[in-house]
Amino acid sequence: LRIAVPETIWDVARGDVPLWVERMGGVAVVKNPYSNAGQGVYTITSPRELDAFMSLAHRYDRFIVQALVGNSRWSSLGRDGRLYHIGTVPDRHGRIYVSDLRFMVGAGPGGFFPIALYARRARAPLTEEITPDTDSWAMLGTNLSVKADDGGWDTETARLRLMDSRDFNKLGVGVDDLIEGYVQTVLAITAIDRMATQLVNQKGAFRPRVFASMNPDEALVQEILDKC
Repeated sequence: LRIAVPETIWDVARGDVPLWVERMGGVAVVKNPYSNAGQGVYTITSPRELDAFMSLAHRYDRFIVQALVGNSRWSSLGRDGRLYHIGTVPDRHGRIYVSDLRFMVGAGPGGFFPIALYARRARAPLTEEITPDTDSWAMLGTNLSVKADDGGWDTETARLRLMDSRDFNKLGVGVDDLIEGYVQTVLAITAIDRMATQLVNQKGAFRPRVFASMNPDEALVQEILDKC
Protein backbone atom coordinates (compact mmCIF):
# COMPACT_ATOMS: atom_id res chain seq x y z
CA LEU A 1 0.00 0.00 0.00
CA ARG A 2 1.20 3.49 -0.79
CA ILE A 3 -0.23 6.95 -1.29
CA ALA A 4 -0.57 7.49 -5.03
CA VAL A 5 0.53 10.97 -6.07
CA PRO A 6 2.12 12.48 -9.19
CA GLU A 7 5.83 13.26 -8.97
CA THR A 8 6.16 15.92 -6.29
CA ILE A 9 9.10 18.19 -5.47
CA TRP A 10 8.82 20.13 -2.22
CA ASP A 11 10.82 22.94 -0.58
CA VAL A 12 11.35 24.60 -3.97
CA ALA A 13 12.61 28.18 -3.82
CA ARG A 14 10.64 30.65 -5.91
CA GLY A 15 13.56 31.27 -8.24
CA ASP A 16 13.90 27.54 -8.96
CA VAL A 17 10.27 27.03 -9.95
CA PRO A 18 10.87 27.66 -13.70
CA LEU A 19 13.64 25.03 -13.71
CA TRP A 20 11.36 22.35 -12.30
CA VAL A 21 8.53 23.33 -14.64
CA GLU A 22 10.91 22.95 -17.58
CA ARG A 23 12.11 19.58 -16.27
CA MET A 24 8.51 18.34 -16.28
CA GLY A 25 8.05 19.26 -19.91
CA GLY A 26 6.94 22.87 -19.52
CA VAL A 27 3.71 21.97 -17.72
CA ALA A 28 3.35 21.56 -13.96
CA VAL A 29 1.34 22.52 -10.90
CA VAL A 30 2.87 24.99 -8.42
CA LYS A 31 1.39 25.08 -4.92
CA ASN A 32 1.67 27.24 -1.88
CA PRO A 33 1.53 24.35 0.62
CA TYR A 34 -0.17 26.42 3.32
CA SER A 35 -3.26 27.54 1.40
CA ASN A 36 -6.64 25.92 0.99
CA ALA A 37 -9.95 26.42 -0.84
CA GLY A 38 -8.10 26.26 -4.15
CA GLN A 39 -6.08 29.38 -3.36
CA GLY A 40 -2.34 29.24 -3.92
CA VAL A 41 -2.60 26.55 -6.60
CA TYR A 42 -1.28 27.48 -10.04
CA THR A 43 -1.61 25.26 -13.11
CA ILE A 44 1.21 26.04 -15.53
CA THR A 45 0.77 25.01 -19.18
CA SER A 46 2.35 27.97 -20.99
CA PRO A 47 5.02 30.65 -20.57
CA ARG A 48 2.18 33.13 -19.99
CA GLU A 49 0.88 31.21 -16.96
CA LEU A 50 4.41 30.77 -15.61
CA ASP A 51 5.12 34.49 -15.98
CA ALA A 52 1.85 35.28 -14.20
CA PHE A 53 2.91 33.13 -11.24
CA MET A 54 6.40 34.61 -11.08
CA SER A 55 5.05 38.17 -11.12
CA LEU A 56 2.94 37.66 -7.99
CA ALA A 57 4.06 38.73 -4.54
CA HIS A 58 4.27 35.66 -2.31
CA ARG A 59 4.15 35.61 1.46
CA TYR A 60 6.23 32.46 1.91
CA ASP A 61 9.55 31.29 0.53
CA ARG A 62 9.00 27.65 -0.43
CA PHE A 63 6.67 25.97 -2.89
CA ILE A 64 5.64 22.54 -4.09
CA VAL A 65 6.07 21.70 -7.78
CA GLN A 66 4.06 18.72 -8.93
CA ALA A 67 3.59 16.90 -12.21
CA LEU A 68 0.43 18.19 -13.88
CA VAL A 69 -2.26 15.66 -14.74
CA GLY A 70 -4.15 16.96 -17.77
CA ASN A 71 -5.01 15.53 -21.17
CA SER A 72 -2.92 12.63 -22.47
CA ARG A 73 -1.42 14.98 -25.07
CA TRP A 74 -0.16 17.66 -22.70
CA SER A 75 0.35 16.27 -19.20
CA SER A 76 3.68 16.56 -17.40
CA LEU A 77 6.35 13.96 -18.02
CA GLY A 78 7.17 12.71 -14.52
CA ARG A 79 8.96 9.74 -13.01
CA ASP A 80 5.87 7.56 -13.58
CA GLY A 81 5.50 8.63 -17.18
CA ARG A 82 2.60 10.74 -18.37
CA LEU A 83 -0.45 10.57 -16.10
CA TYR A 84 -3.68 11.95 -17.52
CA HIS A 85 -7.39 12.36 -16.81
CA ILE A 86 -9.81 9.92 -18.40
CA GLY A 87 -12.54 12.42 -17.65
CA THR A 88 -16.24 12.05 -16.99
CA VAL A 89 -18.78 10.26 -19.15
CA PRO A 90 -19.07 12.42 -22.31
CA ASP A 91 -22.06 14.74 -22.48
CA ARG A 92 -24.32 15.00 -25.53
CA HIS A 93 -21.76 17.27 -27.19
CA GLY A 94 -18.96 14.72 -26.69
CA ARG A 95 -17.24 16.83 -24.03
CA ILE A 96 -15.56 15.36 -20.97
CA TYR A 97 -14.72 17.13 -17.72
CA VAL A 98 -12.17 16.76 -14.96
CA SER A 99 -13.68 15.91 -11.58
CA ASP A 100 -12.24 15.07 -8.20
CA LEU A 101 -13.70 12.62 -5.71
CA ARG A 102 -13.80 13.49 -2.01
CA PHE A 103 -14.26 11.02 0.83
CA MET A 104 -15.18 12.16 4.32
CA VAL A 105 -14.19 9.50 6.83
CA GLY A 106 -14.28 9.14 10.58
CA ALA A 107 -12.24 7.09 13.03
CA GLY A 108 -13.15 5.34 16.26
CA PRO A 109 -12.06 2.44 18.45
CA GLY A 110 -12.99 0.03 15.67
CA GLY A 111 -10.99 1.86 13.00
CA PHE A 112 -11.95 4.09 10.10
CA PHE A 113 -15.40 4.31 8.55
CA PRO A 114 -16.87 6.28 5.61
CA ILE A 115 -19.18 9.21 6.30
CA ALA A 116 -19.89 10.95 3.01
CA LEU A 117 -18.82 11.04 -0.61
CA TYR A 118 -19.04 13.80 -3.18
CA ALA A 119 -17.30 15.11 -6.29
CA ARG A 120 -16.55 18.49 -7.83
CA ARG A 121 -16.42 19.21 -11.55
CA ALA A 122 -14.17 21.69 -13.34
CA ARG A 123 -15.76 24.71 -15.03
CA ALA A 124 -14.64 24.01 -18.60
CA PRO A 125 -14.37 20.76 -20.59
CA LEU A 126 -11.00 19.08 -21.02
CA THR A 127 -9.55 19.75 -24.47
CA GLU A 128 -7.09 17.70 -26.49
CA GLU A 129 -4.98 20.71 -27.43
CA ILE A 130 -3.85 23.82 -25.57
CA THR A 131 -2.72 27.20 -26.86
CA PRO A 132 -0.64 29.99 -25.29
CA ASP A 133 -3.94 31.64 -24.29
CA THR A 134 -5.53 28.55 -22.73
CA ASP A 135 -6.95 29.01 -19.22
CA SER A 136 -5.79 25.70 -17.79
CA TRP A 137 -7.31 26.34 -14.36
CA ALA A 138 -10.80 26.42 -15.89
CA MET A 139 -10.23 22.88 -17.18
CA LEU A 140 -8.35 21.46 -14.19
CA GLY A 141 -9.44 23.42 -11.11
CA THR A 142 -12.34 21.74 -9.34
CA ASN A 143 -12.55 23.89 -6.23
CA LEU A 144 -16.01 25.34 -5.67
CA SER A 145 -14.95 28.42 -3.67
CA VAL A 146 -14.72 31.62 -5.69
CA LYS A 147 -13.47 34.94 -4.38
CA ALA A 148 -16.03 37.69 -4.91
CA ASP A 149 -15.27 41.26 -5.97
CA ASP A 150 -15.98 42.51 -2.45
CA GLY A 151 -13.32 40.20 -0.98
CA GLY A 152 -15.81 37.65 0.31
CA TRP A 153 -16.35 34.10 -0.90
CA ASP A 154 -19.02 32.48 -3.04
CA THR A 155 -19.60 28.80 -3.79
CA GLU A 156 -20.38 27.45 -7.26
CA THR A 157 -22.69 24.67 -6.13
CA ALA A 158 -23.75 23.90 -9.72
CA ARG A 159 -20.48 21.98 -10.10
CA LEU A 160 -21.04 19.88 -6.97
CA ARG A 161 -21.86 16.21 -7.56
CA LEU A 162 -23.50 14.48 -4.60
CA MET A 163 -23.57 10.70 -4.46
CA ASP A 164 -27.37 10.57 -4.20
CA SER A 165 -27.87 12.72 -7.30
CA ARG A 166 -28.30 11.59 -10.89
CA ASP A 167 -25.27 13.60 -12.03
CA PHE A 168 -22.98 11.46 -9.86
CA ASN A 169 -23.33 8.61 -12.37
CA LYS A 170 -21.77 10.85 -15.02
CA LEU A 171 -18.43 10.56 -13.22
CA GLY A 172 -18.03 7.07 -14.61
CA VAL A 173 -16.50 5.59 -11.46
CA GLY A 174 -16.99 1.97 -10.43
CA VAL A 175 -16.85 0.05 -7.17
CA ASP A 176 -13.09 -0.55 -7.55
CA ASP A 177 -12.53 3.21 -7.92
CA LEU A 178 -14.57 3.91 -4.80
CA ILE A 179 -12.65 1.33 -2.78
CA GLU A 180 -9.32 2.74 -3.95
CA GLY A 181 -10.45 6.28 -3.12
CA TYR A 182 -11.43 5.24 0.39
CA VAL A 183 -8.12 3.43 0.96
CA GLN A 184 -6.16 6.44 -0.33
CA THR A 185 -8.05 8.73 2.06
CA VAL A 186 -7.30 6.49 5.04
CA LEU A 187 -3.62 6.25 4.08
CA ALA A 188 -3.34 10.04 3.80
CA ILE A 189 -4.98 10.63 7.18
CA THR A 190 -2.73 8.05 8.82
CA ALA A 191 0.39 9.62 7.31
CA ILE A 192 -0.61 13.09 8.52
CA ASP A 193 -1.33 11.82 12.04
CA ARG A 194 2.00 10.00 12.23
CA MET A 195 3.88 13.08 11.09
CA ALA A 196 1.99 15.28 13.56
CA THR A 197 2.94 13.07 16.51
CA GLN A 198 6.60 13.79 15.75
CA LEU A 199 6.00 17.52 16.16
CA VAL A 200 5.08 17.39 19.85
CA ASN A 201 7.08 16.07 22.80
CA GLN A 202 5.85 13.76 25.55
CA LYS A 203 4.37 16.75 27.39
CA GLY A 204 2.38 17.80 24.34
CA ALA A 205 4.52 20.85 23.60
CA PHE A 206 5.36 21.91 20.06
CA ARG A 207 8.88 21.02 18.83
CA PRO A 208 9.89 23.99 16.64
CA ARG A 209 13.31 22.62 15.70
CA VAL A 210 11.83 19.39 14.42
CA PHE A 211 9.25 21.36 12.45
CA ALA A 212 11.95 23.59 10.97
CA SER A 213 13.92 20.51 9.88
CA MET A 214 10.83 19.15 8.12
CA ASN A 215 9.87 22.48 6.57
CA PRO A 216 12.79 24.89 6.09
CA ASP A 217 10.58 27.85 5.16
CA GLU A 218 11.93 30.64 7.35
CA ALA A 219 8.92 32.90 6.79
CA LEU A 220 6.48 30.25 7.98
CA VAL A 221 8.64 29.06 10.88
CA GLN A 222 9.04 32.60 12.18
CA GLU A 223 5.31 33.22 11.86
CA ILE A 224 4.57 30.12 13.94
CA LEU A 225 7.17 30.99 16.58
CA ASP A 226 5.79 34.51 16.91
CA LYS A 227 2.36 33.07 17.75
CA CYS A 228 3.50 30.27 20.05
